[in-house]
Amino acid sequence: MLPTFELGPWQIGTYGLLISLALIISGMWSLHRLLRLDYPPAIIVRGFSLAVLGGFAAFQIPYLINYWLIARYGLLARLEGQNLIWAIGGAIGVAVIHCWMSRTPLGRSLDLAVLPVPLGLAIGRLGCFAAGCCYGRPTDSWLGMYLPDEHGVWMERYPTQLLSSAVNLLIFFTLLAVERYGMQRMGARHGWPFDGFLALLFLDLFSLKRFGMAFLRQSGATPLLGPFSWMHLNALAGLVVATALIFWNLSQTRRMKRDTDASLSRR
Repeated sequence: MLPTFELGPWQIGTYGLLISLALIISGMWSLHRLLRLDYPPAIIVRGFSLAVLGGFAAFQIPYLINYWLIARYGLLARLEGQNLIWAIGGAIGVAVIHCWMSRTPLGRSLDLAVLPVPLGLAIGRLGCFAAGCCYGRPTDSWLGMYLPDEHGVWMERYPTQLLSSAVNLLIFFTLLAVERYGMQRMGARHGWPFDGFLALLFLDLFSLKRFGMAFLRQSGATPLLGPFSWMHLNALAGLVVATALIFWNLSQTRRMKRDTDASLSRR
């Protein structure tokens, strides 16, 4: 939908340019933040690189599932819109394994790495807007914009790419505010109210955004269970898991504080 830039013999699409920009900004900022950890830089860089590779590999899984089902059974799983979820899950999974093997703090590492992610997603959604992918349902509401889908069919649609970009940006500033507040409470070496809270809060807010946006999206929101699509179901699963982990960690933090206070009072 947006133009292709020509640099001599090379052509660069707006979509590819914005996606590359999103990856570079969020990736380099995450790595810079991770280097604050008091661990050898080689361990940090290796873990970051493996997590990125794990995310890229997991990004392809929905495509491979569809190809396998079509080739084997002639079926289409309709896993559209799942690549980003798989990529985030793959990156986190590799990070968990690396932190366990290298004995680096998992919660603190995820907190440091996650803050730039919603900013990168906000930029990336502008690339989706440029390409016409991840398009919204037709509508005659005041939110509608005259936009194409990825096949070039123009009509009044919900501008889901722009809405997603705006909400991702809001999530970024929310995480930034929470981190700044936590640093005032706990200092720069510990997360507030526990290490890993910022990462779980991101997953909570991101899942909530995906669940709501799936009602407005046409691309990747094929009904699967009543009105709910794969996007609804995996967003709901992410919301439940992240929320449960937040409450469990808060209860553990309060229990440890009570035990510490009781131990000090006995002295």
